[in-house]
Amino acid sequence: MSESVEEKTPLLSKSRFLSGLQCHKRLYYECFHRDLADPVDIAQQAIFDSGTSVGELARDIYLGGVLVNYDHFHHDEAVAATKTMVDDFSIPAIYEAGFQFNHVRTRVDILARTERDMFDLVEVKSNTSVKPEHLPDVAIQYYVLDGADIRLRHTCLAHLNKDYVYPGGDYDLNQLFSIEDVTEAVELLQSDIPELLHEMKSMLGNPEPPDIKAGKHCSQPYTCAFYGHCHINEPEHHVSQLPRASQKLLLSLEEAGIEDIRDIAIDFGELNELQQRVRDCVVNNDVFFNPALHKELATLEYPIHFLDFETFNPALPLFVGTRPYQVIPFQWSDHVMDSDGNLTHVEFLHDGFDDPRENFARNLLSTLGTSGSIIVYSSYEATRIRELAEAIPSKKNDLLALLDGRIFDLLKLIRTHCYHPVFHGSFSLKSVLPALVPDLGYSDLDITEGGQASAAYAEMIHPDSAVERRGEIRANLLEYCKRDTEAMVHLFDKLNRESTEKA
Repeated sequence: MSESVEEKTPLLSKSRFLSGLQCHKRLYYECFHRDLADPVDIAQQAIFDSGTSVGELARDIYLGGVLVNYDHFHHDEAVAATKTMVDDFSIPAIYEAGFQFNHVRTRVDILARTERDMFDLVEVKSNTSVKPEHLPDVAIQYYVLDGADIRLRHTCLAHLNKDYVYPGGDYDLNQLFSIEDVTEAVELLQSDIPELLHEMKSMLGNPEPPDIKAGKHCSQPYTCAFYGHCHINEPEHHVSQLPRASQKLLLSLEEAGIEDIRDIAIDFGELNELQQRVRDCVVNNDVFFNPALHKELATLEYPIHFLDFETFNPALPLFVGTRPYQVIPFQWSDHVMDSDGNLTHVEFLHDGFDDPRENFARNLLSTLGTSGSIIVYSSYEATRIRELAEAIPSKKNDLLALLDGRIFDLLKLIRTHCYHPVFHGSFSLKSVLPALVPDLGYSDLDITEGGQASAAYAEMIHPDSAVERRGEIRANLLEYCKRDTEAMVHLFDKLNRESTEKA
């Protein structure tokens, strides 16, 4: 590739390099068509913000360091400031050090000085382990720093320690974080990087994005920011909507030239029972209700509780005795139906700044009592109840008793006995509800899914949140959780009517 052509292509960065490893089309769009990216929702932004907080906290492991305080729009200034700090032997660590080499720029989370002119490169991740996709992330930084004549002793990944139990007070950073030396693995990747960069730069020199079909790479190892754009022209019933479709099955369909479920022959022979049901319903534009629904619904005992939990899992533990990313339930909604079909609604939302679990469990046990079926959507609530039983020994037996024949999973029932073409292969509540109960949805709410609810709760209990904002969030959370259990009531009624007619 000539120097003149390279100069015309956009600078690469660590994030762009990783995008190029996942998909060249993603890299092309990131460089030339950022406007095509999917909007970042509240839940995703909360994940980004959490990662930033973890990264900033990790700096305190390397005390006395200096921050290169320039954003990514001022990279040249960051490089100049970094050079000055590298040459100042009194500075023990540099945070967000900036470098550039071979048309690639990068910022290093922590550059810790080990000798006068030698450093450890430390990349901070908010995960609880080193993942395969982390290694190229560190490898491209190593490549740039090596090209910039920075001597490295070790290349490390710092991540949260999943076994750290928060005792209260200030975090013990040496226990909260695990630091793993990945130098050997990173060095093994160095020989591949020049060719990978050459391929990316050559591709970016073209006037059009590469012709790459959507596939598994669209969501592995990360969901692409351009997922929506690249899938916009897919058939309404794309074969990827077949539940739990293996790579082997998708490849077989691709080789047969089949993109639309409606084009799968009835005797294709590689579909499992559920996939065949999906194919038949889509081809015939038909809704499937198994007559066996009636028998299963007849096992329910009144009063029937329709139960839903909301939870959050902060990366940095907030409550004594909890670990990074431990799931903390803070809210529940319960619609209670008696044998005459009458409904009452009970709800709980812990809005204090303390650990919500004991208050959550006490109120839950009082409401659910000792009799009546408990309808949930998935195994999520049962898992949380088991965790509560371990966390609160005084209520262990009562909590475990809730799981003794009382839990009834509506998701499992629908997956086994029902399908509607509008499900589009998904059995989530948000997919099933508009198909079976089209008059009830979430579009009128400020919070429309669980990730948003988690982010909203974290904001509500943050010490800096204004009283008015906390009140607004509380109201939104109550409406959202209530809608989830209301949705289950309506689904139950729909399934009950259909099963009675077919019985």
